[in-house]
Amino acid sequence: MPRKSSEIIEDVIVSLESLIDSLDDEWYANKEGRWRQADDIRNKILPATKEKFKKHLDEYIDRRIETFLVKKDNKNDVG
Repeated sequence: MPRKSSEIIEDVIVSLESLIDSLDDEWYANKEGRWRQADDIRNKILPATKEKFKKHLDEYIDRRIETFLVKKDNKNDVG
């Protein structure tokens, strides 16, 4: 059974928050002169959080398209 849209959007929000937190951590590490930590965040953590956000966003967009097409088909069947 496909996941509910509400579950998917919750994952989008959580992954976006994680991405923002990672960007904040990288910014603060740079500001405080912790270059190695900033590089680790930039090279390891940020790509993973970006990919996770993209995955959830793509799933949400796909779900919205599917819902639109189903509603459109049902409307055409009735009319």
